[in-house]
Amino acid sequence: MVVNNNLMAQKAQFGVKTGLNFPSLQPRTGFSPGSQYEISAKFLLGIFADIKVGKATTLQPGLNFSVKGNKSVGQHNSISYGSPVPYTTDRNINLSYLEIPVNLLYNKEIKMGTLYAGGGPYAAYAIGGRMRSIDKRNIYMKRANVESIDFGNQANQLKAGDFGLNLVAGFRLKNGMDFGANFGYGFVNISNDAGFKSQNRNVGVSIGYLF
Repeated sequence: MVVNNNLMAQKAQFGVKTGLNFPSLQPRTGFSPGSQYEISAKFLLGIFADIKVGKATTLQPGLNFSVKGNKSVGQHNSISYGSPVPYTTDRNINLSYLEIPVNLLYNKEIKMGTLYAGGGPYAAYAIGGRMRSIDKRNIYMKRANVESIDFGNQANQLKAGDFGLNLVAGFRLKNGMDFGANFGYGFVNISNDAGFKSQNRNVGVSIGYLF
């Protein structure tokens, strides 16, 4: 029994990570139709296991708290004294997910540590969402508003469930420090509005530690 426990300890390690997501909802959403999308950074926190399944391959399941969504800028006009007055609306959508990725990684040992690359499926469930809007007429006239985003089956709600594929790559030092990057491609149209198709896309970077 002791021998088996030692073998398991050699085959499985556990780690933690944190990082930034740079997500988008493509091609568009009912919350920001016809707008121009901008890059925005959102939060990632996770735990994972690294399980040796071959000479150079490991299976890496995990559990992440991952914030996705998008940031957009739309141009509008209002009417003042019979004349159009242009203004812009900045919208920042944050969708908080609990996400379970399962990645199969190929590992290459080098002098300083380990290079790895691979991918696999993920499943996610939204646990919260909000949209912050700022209307700007000029540098002096701004109006901010924060709304919660609900999840369900109604046209003004988003679907809570999501799944897709991840591609991952990174470098791990011999002391356990881990530097990674990933690309996530969501398959689910999370919009309930028939006029819009919205799928999660995400590029992320992370720093972690493998114990």
